[in-house]
Formats: sequence, structure tokens, C-alpha cells
Amino acid sequence: MIFHPLWIPTYLFAIIFRFTPELVSPITIEIMPRMLAMIFVLTGVIPIATLMVMRLPYYIMMVRLWARQLANGSGTTRSLLEIRPQIAMGRRKSLIQSLKMITRSERIIPFFVITAFYMAICVMMSGRLGWGSFFIMAMLTISITSLVISLITLYWKISVHSVAVSSVVGFLLAAMLIRAETALLFPSAGFIAIAGAVMSSRLYLNIHTPSQVGWGCLTGFLTSFVATWIYF
Repeated sequence: MIFHPLWIPTYLFAIIFRFTPELVSPITIEIMPRMLAMIFVLTGVIPIATLMVMRLPYYIMMVRLWARQLANGSGTTRSLLEIRPQIAMGRRKSLIQSLKMITRSERIIPFFVITAFYMAICVMMSGRLGWGSFFIMAMLTISITSLVISLITLYWKISVHSVAVSSVVGFLLAAMLIRAETALLFPSAGFIAIAGAVMSSRLYLNIHTPSQVGWGCLTGFLTSFVATWIYF
């Protein structure tokens, strides 16, 4: 959960604000903490809350079972085997089976909803910062990348964790190489190590195949690197 894809925009801008604040002008150093808090809420907290709403039937079912067990008393608590069909029913009625969204089919609706939300953030913030700012470029790239993986997910399961962590590497490396931002050297090296660990964990846990991880890495890195290269 630490490197969940929805937290990645917060990590990216935290690094940019800390090491190269001049890139995100006209955002001033004084308002950066509030800006980062806003990014955290808009790109992380609200989308995760939306995913939880999509699981609402499951949560309602669990609350009902818990309340029924309390009413019956601890001595007559039903076993897990007895309530398993009801738990399964709650999951089937939900748009997603779990917040991990293991299956391809349950990812489709959430991915498109999150993409629409990210694009709305771009439109909302462009009025204040202008379409030419690095912040809007980065958020627009993240939105387009989200749209691409949403379309891919219609037919094939791709590793979104790989896309997310690799996109940060792409942003940081492009900014470092094009603008000679030496301050980004250690953050870039650190996030390359993090990306390797995250992608390895997806393989180790058998959640994704090597091709799903590899294409995710390539998609995230190329979109962010090329977008940043064109921007500068």
C-alpha cells in the first residue's frame, strides 16, 4: 500500500517541490505544503474513497452479519463456513471484489473513473497555473497514461504498479538530463531502486506475469520521459 499507484503523484511532486522547486513556477515555496496536501487528497484520498464506495454492498453485508452475530450472542456465533455464501454475495454485488482489484474485469470501471477525475484536476488547475506549467504537464501526462492503461485493460491486464513507479523515473530522469538538474540525481537513483523492488514484488507475489510488468514499465517510463522531453 505504501507504493500504491494512487500515491505516486504525491511522491513525484514531493520530490520536485523539495529538490527542484523552480520547475513548478508560479507555485511558490510558501504554498507548496498546501499544494502537496491538495495533491494527496485529490489524487489519492478521494479516488480510494471512490473505490471503497464501489465496494459498498460488501461492506453493508459485513456490517449486517456482524450486527446479527452480536444480536445472537457470542455463544451462537456462526462459523465462517456458514456465512461464506453471504460474504460471496456481497462481493458479487460490488463493482470491485477488493481494493487490490486482482482481476482484469473489475479494473475497467475504476480505471476510467480515476482517469476522468485526473483530467478534471487538470482542467480545474489550468485556470490558476496555465497549461504551460510543469505541474499541468505532469498531471496531463499522468491522465493520458491512465487513459492508455484503461484502454489496454479492456483487453489485457497490465501492471499498474509498474506503470506508476516507472513514470516517476521517467519524469525525474528527463528533467535531470535535459535541464542538468543534478539535485535530482539521488532522488532518481532512489526511485529506480524503488521501482525495481515494486516490480519484483509483483512478480514474486504472482500477481502479474513478466510481460505485464515489462510492458507496464515501458508504458510508464516512455510516456513520462517523452512528455517531459517535449515540454523542455
